[in-house]
Amino acid sequence: MDELVYIVGEFPSLSETFILREMLDLVDRGVPLRIYALKRPRSGRRHADCARLMERVTYRPRRGSIQWLAGHAAMALARPRGYTRLLARALREAGSSRYQLRERLVAFDAAVGLARAPFASRIRHLHGHFAGVPATTARYVAELLGGGQKSPAPRYSFTAHAQDIYVGGQKDRAGLEANLRGAAFVVTCTGYNREHLIREHPGVPAEKIHRVYHGIDTRRFAPAKERGTGPAQILAVGRLLPKKGLHHLVAACGALRERGVAFQLIVAGDGPERDRLERLAAGHGIAGNTTFLGEVVQEELVAVYAQADLFALPCVVTPEGDRDGLPNVILEAMASALPVVSTRVSAIPEAVEDGVTGLLVPPGDVDALAAALEKLIRDAGLRQRLGEAGRARVERDFDLRNSPLAELFARECDAVARAIAGKETR
Repeated sequence: MDELVYIVGEFPSLSETFILREMLDLVDRGVPLRIYALKRPRSGRRHADCARLMERVTYRPRRGSIQWLAGHAAMALARPRGYTRLLARALREAGSSRYQLRERLVAFDAAVGLARAPFASRIRHLHGHFAGVPATTARYVAELLGGGQKSPAPRYSFTAHAQDIYVGGQKDRAGLEANLRGAAFVVTCTGYNREHLIREHPGVPAEKIHRVYHGIDTRRFAPAKERGTGPAQILAVGRLLPKKGLHHLVAACGALRERGVAFQLIVAGDGPERDRLERLAAGHGIAGNTTFLGEVVQEELVAVYAQADLFALPCVVTPEGDRDGLPNVILEAMASALPVVSTRVSAIPEAVEDGVTGLLVPPGDVDALAAALEKLIRDAGLRQRLGEAGRARVERDFDLRNSPLAELFARECDAVARAIAGKETR
């Protein structure tokens, strides 16, 4: 296989551990992977495993830099027709929408930067993580690099997740449709997402869209040998965003306090909701029972799971339509044999089966959430049964080592290699 390029929004990223795990697995399988990041990291903290990939990373040239100016000038001179045709396409696709214009110009700029990279001639497949700008960048690069006598256009694919489907896909339906139609294949991380894409884009062959769950390294997230003996620790992990429903979790914990239930709420992660959640905790009288850990890297998070007694993430659909697909932290908690309390939102029931691998409550129902938490806190045997069943489910359906992605990429790269060989023998 010649080189596979992953196009990502930011690298390293603390919150996108699912992409990090996926790339590490491909490297471990011998895939010649390169990473093209549209942005440099915002946080100085990074997971230790990122070090294994840093030498594979190329960043989009900073706008206005000498490298950026030289790249556009060189592409315009080397491939004037391709450069102007692609710019015209980006402007035409944007139409009168300022949002779409910004998205298309970012993708055009990123595509020029990648097409000018030293390894560009060796690219056989491009894969964008997220259906918006990364996928559009992959589509544009494939067009820029195609058309040569002995170098047919590389193929591209992308992974569609959640916000990029349910919010971005509504704001830019035509862009998502174009990316779907042009892709060699499309990956999405849940069956719920796959059915949505098939239903909303009937012109795209259903067999092109593959459900591939994000994998978990079950060797890393192992069950704790012993849990604590103090008040039950309720753990929540994730970016502090409205769709996580953590405001409902704080309210439910306030109800537990009023009932005299002993607990400690641990929130790992950071984000725009943190100030609000801290104020809510104080308002519900549980500030002393709540700890906000802030940003936590994977190496620290394994120990946090091991100390908890149960995991809660009561996800919701926001008024804008934003929602999670299947939060990877739920899979990590299940792999750690923690009983999970969550909601019937999106694809969460694909992993959390009510009464079998966890407890599910209606989204936004604080009373039901408080009742589920209290039930688990008071019943150690139920916690153990649900935790063990959750661990078994993850081992069966979500083990990273069973991912079919490497085979999908190999198939597409081989198809390009055959096309090249056919041209060379003419």
